[in-house]
Amino acid sequence: MKSINLLVSSLLATAALAACAPANQNGTVTADGNPQVIGGDVVYPGHRVIRSTVGLYDPKVGALCSGTLIAENMVLTAAHCVAGDPKALQVHFNNEMKKSTPEQIRKVDAGFVNTDYDPQRKENTADIAILRFKGGLPTGYGPAKRLTNSGALVRGIQVVIAGYGLNRSWVIKSGAGTLRTTQLVVEDPNYSATEAMLKQSLKRGACSGDSGGPAYLDIGGQLYLWGVLSRGDALPTRLTPDCFMLSIYTRADVYSKWIDDHMTLLRAL
Repeated sequence: MKSINLLVSSLLATAALAACAPANQNGTVTADGNPQVIGGDVVYPGHRVIRSTVGLYDPKVGALCSGTLIAENMVLTAAHCVAGDPKALQVHFNNEMKKSTPEQIRKVDAGFVNTDYDPQRKENTADIAILRFKGGLPTGYGPAKRLTNSGALVRGIQVVIAGYGLNRSWVIKSGAGTLRTTQLVVEDPNYSATEAMLKQSLKRGACSGDSGGPAYLDIGGQLYLWGVLSRGDALPTRLTPDCFMLSIYTRADVYSKWIDDHMTLLRAL
């Protein structure tokens, strides 16, 4: 799956942050038991985050991403997570993807990538896609509520992120395949017309494999989906960690009409 460069500042060299975490040599998703998204908490069955957060896996290329349920049979994710034919993707309904049983996996049968998607742009990359899968939802899962009040996302507010990505990104990279969640602060809700920037650190943040995963706003104890993880920072050396400064989320609230229109198209297929 494609990688994306992000200009962090004139003082830092930049490198691509891998879009999706690789599988191990046997072709299965790797994960360890370290309960640390980086610095986050492992999400177990029954947690409010797992209700609408899923894993995406492409067995042909051995890579994973994350996504959010937005209908009984549809997932919102990043465009760069759909590397060609969306039908190659599996949807995993389990907090440990390597332990998913056949009953916890659904096959994607259709999807749309935003036609304006362009990973070469520094801003407004339109990194968003929608997938449809076969089969019903397992018990305990349901679509996320979507944020409709865009003005609720302001600088300094805390948001909830989730994903199946790395929990270690320095020299030895590990932890992909386990659903984790943490909270980050909004650094710039208007990083671009269609994107927001979140602030993160060495100990807490989104990373490879979390791509396509959700950012929720907690309003009165209810999670509202507003963002889809697009990209983050990385430095061109193994001696420095990735994912320690910032992450950029495509604003699902801004793309609300595109989402609604393509949900309608998928229902008609």
